[in-house]
Amino acid sequence: MNMTNAPSELVYAERIAQVIELLQGKWTAHVLCALCKRPVRLGELRRALPAASKKSLTASLRSLEAAHVVLRRDLSGALLHVEYQLTEPMRESLPLLLASLTAWRESQDDLFEPE
Repeated sequence: MNMTNAPSELVYAERIAQVIELLQGKWTAHVLCALCKRPVRLGELRRALPAASKKSLTASLRSLEAAHVVLRRDLSGALLHVEYQLTEPMRESLPLLLASLTAWRESQDDLFEPE
């Protein structure tokens, strides 16, 4: 390895590790895929992912909100409703990232157990 490239390679690896850490939650990928389509309410996510507990989904959403990936919006009305959506910078970039990850996964079938 060329030592002049070491800092940039280190930064590159650290950035990849940060993305992997962001996506590692059990339900995070499912939540992000849903949010790529449109804003959703927690109840909608719970119905779409019946195996996920409310606590798990809420933890995923809070983590994504803290990372500025998801925006939580209180909707006014007679009942308290909360809607989640991707932040503006994520609306274009996240679908591209998820599509790239999916394409890579599909090209690497021998690395993964059959579903």
